Amino acid sequence: MDLPINQIVCGDCLEVMKDWPDNCVDLVLTDPPYGIGIAEWDIIDNYTEWFILWAKLIEKLLRNNGTFWFFHMLFPVLANIHNQLVQQTSFCFKQWITIDKGLQSVVNRSMEKMRSFPRASEYLLFYKFNDLTGAQQLSDKYAKVNPMAKYLREEFLKANITNGQIAELFPSRSGGMTGCVSNWLLGYNFPTQGQYEKMREFFKYKYLRKEYEDLRKEYEDLRKEYEYLRKEYEYLRYTFNLPKGVTDVWPINFYGNINEGHPTIKPLDLMCRIINTTSSPADLILDPFCGSGTTCVAAKMLGRNYIGIDISEEYCKIARMRIKAVDTGVPVKEQLKGQMGLFDNST
Repeated sequence: MDLPINQIVCGDCLEVMKDWPDNCVDLVLTDPPYGIGIAEWDIIDNYTEWFILWAKLIEKLLRNNGTFWFFHMLFPVLANIHNQLVQQTSFCFKQWITIDKGLQSVVNRSMEKMRSFPRASEYLLFYKFNDLTGAQQLSDKYAKVNPMAKYLREEFLKANITNGQIAELFPSRSGGMTGCVSNWLLGYNFPTQGQYEKMREFFKYKYLRKEYEDLRKEYEDLRKEYEYLRKEYEYLRYTFNLPKGVTDVWPINFYGNINEGHPTIKPLDLMCRIINTTSSPADLILDPFCGSGTTCVAAKMLGRNYIGIDISEEYCKIARMRIKAVDTGVPVKEQLKGQMGLFDNST
């Protein structure tokens, strides 16, 4: 089926996404309901089970080098979600980011009876697929067929010699054991001609009868093939353009003029940071709980494609107007003149 690219879709994401093709999305960035009851859409029975249901759809839709980002604020809930994600999906946890909302987030709270520090943070979790980069996967693949490694393993076995016995031939400067022999046998390094000859002498030339240069040539031919394919394998790496000076704690202003008709809206610059860091121009960004559309607005501003889904027709209408505002320069409130209800509580 055709994807609703660069559209805001009103509906339940479980229904909307169920027939989409596999491997079609580059980045999923979303702020799902937290299940804390701030509105009707935030009251969810069996919350963790519900979360995993839509996360499994995300797993199917994401490309192999795609990434999955979501917000939350409750650690016990997140612990359950994480455990289920790693057990029931192929997602690998990458990072936990703390969003510092600042002291303004606790202004006017009654603190006299509090028995813990007031919360001024939210959390952003970052998941990906394979733990290895494309280059590492390729390196491991070629290490297994490294001709020197294969030959050394075969000859050591024939001679009934242990790795440790050979390692004693190549002590460290302090006289201790080194890992060079293990690396040769694993295919990660290649011995020098002098080291190879030293092993042949140890075997009294009964083993390791192949000439070093013959093994070296075979290895170099393999290396050429490796270098040719390395760039192709790099597409398996997820995009990550690390911003300068940014750590895993992000001070973010949540209290600018950002209401846009939704009670839990995230700041635009926050979404822009994530999209800039983990996607490339023309990538497809999906937000299955887009609310009033901040993820989609950020994607459009940054030259990405987007799909936004939300169950509320009211929020979808606001999201579409915000997208239109990017194109036309006409603010949403100007578009809404004469229409009541959407911004009754905005300031």
